[in-house]
Amino acid sequence: MSLRQNALNAYRNGLRATRIAFNGDTRMLLASRAKMREGMENPPNPELSKEQQIKHLEDVATFLKRNLVQGRKEGSEEKYHLNIHKETELGDNESIKKAKSTLASEGGGCCGGGKRLYK
Repeated sequence: MSLRQNALNAYRNGLRATRIAFNGDTRMLLASRAKMREGMENPPNPELSKEQQIKHLEDVATFLKRNLVQGRKEGSEEKYHLNIHKETELGDNESIKKAKSTLASEGGGCCGGGKRLYK
């Protein structure tokens, strides 16, 4: 596939990702699409090669689909409705539990400042 076609496909995937991530939030949807269009016209990192810029756009689209979840406050309580969709990456917290035990066994993180955090 040509470089132009790859860039166009990455742009379309980015637009789809904004639709998934910002479904129901017109203001953010329009702002994210305008920012994406601006990035296509004037790349934020012009020193990167065209292939790297396309890869960056694909990575941004993947991040938007998998890792961005919007919340909407419901009523007057401190209760929020989260827009979790089928593309959202859900973890099982095992990696967090593992990191805690690793930090504790290694002296509590950077400079030993958290030695007593995970006992």
